[in-house]
Formats: sequence, C-alpha cells, structure tokens
Amino acid sequence: MKRILLLGANGQLGSDIRSVLTDAPVELVPLYRRDLDVERTDRIGPFLRELGPFDALINCTSYHKTDECEDYAEKAFAVNALAPREMARLCGETGAVLIHFTTDYVFDGRSRTPYRETDRTSPLNVYGVSKAAGEHFIAAYHDRYFIFRVSSLFGTAGASGKGGNFVETMLRLAGGGSPIRVVDDQIMSPTHTLDIAETIRTFVADVSDYGIYHCSGEGECSWHDFAAEVFRQRGVTADLQPVPSSGYKTKASRPAYSVLDNSKLRAFRTMPHWTEALRRYFARKDGLATTGGG
Repeated sequence: MKRILLLGANGQLGSDIRSVLTDAPVELVPLYRRDLDVERTDRIGPFLRELGPFDALINCTSYHKTDECEDYAEKAFAVNALAPREMARLCGETGAVLIHFTTDYVFDGRSRTPYRETDRTSPLNVYGVSKAAGEHFIAAYHDRYFIFRVSSLFGTAGASGKGGNFVETMLRLAGGGSPIRVVDDQIMSPTHTLDIAETIRTFVADVSDYGIYHCSGEGECSWHDFAAEVFRQRGVTADLQPVPSSGYKTKASRPAYSVLDNSKLRAFRTMPHWTEALRRYFARKDGLATTGGG
C-alpha cells in the first residue's frame, strides 16, 4: 500500500483530496500548518525525513492572496517557490513522487486560445512569478513529479484566508440587496476542487507519465458570467452589473485571458464543464448541510 503525505490538508483543495483519498487503497498522512509551516523552508527536509519513508508527497500549501503577494513578495517566494524546491530536493533524494499545484496566472493573458502546457510562461504579478519559479525549481531538482496548473477554484471547504470562495461571496452579496459589480473582461475556467481531487486519485493509482498538466473546468467564462450562472442555478435574483477590469482597480495585474487547455489530461481523465461542476458543488454542499457534515 502506498504511503502518501498531504501538506495543506485543511485547505479548500487539500480538504477534498483528503476526502477522496481517505476511501482509496492508500495510507494517507494528512499534515497541517501546525505540523509544518512551509514558510520556514529550512524545516521542510528534516520534518519530512522524520516521518519515515513515503511514496508520494502532495503539496497543497500556497500563498495565494494575489494582491497581498505584491506587498509580501518575500513570503510569496518562500511558500510558492523555495518550499517546493526543498520538497523536490527531498523527493529526489528518496525517490518519492511529488504532486504540486500552480496556477493559470503563470500566463500573461495575451492569447485568445486556451493555453497548453508547452506555452511560454510570462506572469503579470508577484503571485504568478513565484508560482512559475516553483515550477522551475521542481523540474530542476526532481524527475518524478506532477505539476497541475489549476484555475479559479471553488470547493465546499472555502479558500483558506479568503473568507470563503467566489461562489459563496456572490451569494452573500446577493443577500445584501445592493448592486453587485463583477468584471466581465477577464476570461478563465472555474474549477471545482473535488474534480481536481478525483484527478489526483487517478494519478496516484496508476499514472507515471510525469510532467506538467493543465487541470481546470472545461469551457470558459468571465467572472461576470460565473456570477450569473451561480445566481441562475440557485434561483437567486440579484442586481448583477458588468464592469471592465479598468474600473475595478487591484494592486496586482490579472491576465485578461487565462483559459487552460486540458487536452493532455484527457488521456487519463476528462474534467467536467464548469457549469456541471458548479451543479455538483451545490448538490454536495446541500447534502453536507442536510447531514451536518463538513
């Protein structure tokens, strides 16, 4: 039986991976920030060695507050680049597989067709630069790795440090009755974290074609379109207003187009269309509410 370590086990993505792998034929060791703060990169190698032999390390830790990263670049690089370097170094020494997650924000958004894994990265913000650097470090220190680039995540656990996710934020704002202004010129692919988790289960089981994979919801939409679909599926009436990104100033620049092409992933698993993934998200959330689970 494979022994798998899961860092960031209580985050939005980590929670779903933990849930999915709990039922898989593996020995899962969930790890939390109280166990290891990856910002202290000098502790990563010694900590992982103390846990004994393992077959794979799944890293769900990330400093993903995009605007905040502009002010705390040192922290962004520690968590998103140097920490993965230390993980890759340790996994390279022990022969363990490293599974790591990065972002559609490694691209500059100048394309108007979905990005492939082989397209050149050119991030616009500190967050994207730090995640791209982490990708390069992993490739430099290890051969047996899976890097999954993901996009616009939503999951039942919410996003750690962000006060929920976009879906829940929109529903909360709709409840307030005030106009909701959402950008309509940034195009991406919303992704349910449970779909990523199920992809990881597939890869952990029997995939050895290592490298970078794009793993996002199929299809594309603007953030305004995403909000409109949230309200439509929930039967919510809201005063939703489109606004250009130029009218919604943020500290960090975002790509205007960051849709990911999942063609390479389809050899192993097909991701659902983002609207279907959203339906599944609501069904799962409602089911948890009914049973009192979390």
